[in-house]
Amino acid sequence: MLKQKMRIIKIGINGEGIGYVNKIPVFVKGALVDELVEIEILENFGSYMKAKTVRVIEKSPFRVKPRCSLSEKCGGCSMMICDYKKQLEYKKELLRETLKKYANIDGSIIEDVVPNPTPFNYRNQCKLPVKWLKGTLYSCMYEANSSCLVYMDDCQVHEKGLDKTRMAIMKVLNKYGFRDYNDQIERGIRTIVLRGFDGKYQCTLVTGKMKIEEEVIEEIMNIEGVKSLYQSVNISKRNIETFGKEFIHLGGTKTLELKIDGIVLRLSPASFFQLNLEQAKNLYKTAISLLEPCGTLVEAYSGIGAISLLAKDKTENVIGIEFVRDAVKNANNNARLNHCEDKVKFISGDAGEEMKYIAKKGDIDALIVDPPRAGLDEAMIENILRARPKQVIYISCNPATLGRNLNDLLDRYDIKRIIPFDMFSQTPLQEAKKLEKESLLPVHQAILDVLTS
Repeated sequence: MLKQKMRIIKIGINGEGIGYVNKIPVFVKGALVDELVEIEILENFGSYMKAKTVRVIEKSPFRVKPRCSLSEKCGGCSMMICDYKKQLEYKKELLRETLKKYANIDGSIIEDVVPNPTPFNYRNQCKLPVKWLKGTLYSCMYEANSSCLVYMDDCQVHEKGLDKTRMAIMKVLNKYGFRDYNDQIERGIRTIVLRGFDGKYQCTLVTGKMKIEEEVIEEIMNIEGVKSLYQSVNISKRNIETFGKEFIHLGGTKTLELKIDGIVLRLSPASFFQLNLEQAKNLYKTAISLLEPCGTLVEAYSGIGAISLLAKDKTENVIGIEFVRDAVKNANNNARLNHCEDKVKFISGDAGEEMKYIAKKGDIDALIVDPPRAGLDEAMIENILRARPKQVIYISCNPATLGRNLNDLLDRYDIKRIIPFDMFSQTPLQEAKKLEKESLLPVHQAILDVLTS
């Protein structure tokens, strides 16, 4: 298609540069703000266009050489071409624009982004599709916004031991002649999921209906650092969820253990945990420091219970709500493991419904929510407004849904602070956390801590 020159005006939510042609925005992959670039239009959607950078004519002073040779092809780390300090400025600006758009929040309240202590090699988990190619079984990544696969043996944002362990597991699978998943016979390996803390790893092989032989299990368990091995059977043709409903424990421990500020946590394969452990520790520490001593604390979307357990000394009792049953089981076991099961309890169910039930039994003094990307649904918003907790801490992985939720809550709550955290360096992803106080009280304050990934 036609090539042309363009000046990049601002950055987009996916880390792309944005310029204009006849007042129509053009999203340009691989371009930074203030750069003059030669572009090639790839797609025209009428109200906007997508383009790629052919060459950079005038470079930004913040452009750097990416550490990963596959960064352009993969697209997962679209901000790796930018100086890290500038990445933080861009993320703060994206957050400001998003919250202004959805909740008309004054951007001056947003504080500087708390930097990631490890901008590279921080991610503690990978979920990679497995494909057979020319006689070899590979674990790969999907190219951004594509079904095309990119083979890589070393990802610059993965924790250093993660890829080394993954490649050792793939070597064993190749030795025993495993193939990728065939939906006609419902056999083969679909995905390898690997998670690790402090050099100890839990591996889950997502497969069709097949038995993994003892010799394979033994050889994988002999790989340095592998402490837990599972098989998850998933024969769904829709392939939306990584895991199937059935988990088979093949070897080692049933859970993976980590420690945060003296709290011991154990988690199963299906249980969610933050992908950046060190920054998660900073996030949790900040959240707990903002929480005022209270009677009853409810944590919705509580996962394995990390925040609830860390907050226990500031409360009289804590109730965690989580939809994933495995996570609830982990959380209650973690409460027992940390000798606070009489004070911290976790229940399984829909957050809005369970909170409504809890509120009928007594006052909710403080609320912590950490919803999925879809944010809080209408029922949850309604129950928050009805229960009227004096403090609300909101952790969000999507500033857009955070903004919409805030817009619904601002009739009763005021925002006091917004504290961004960079959770996923080199990527444009954003996450957010907030604490609020009901504005009907003599002291009107709310705290919005935004974790920017």
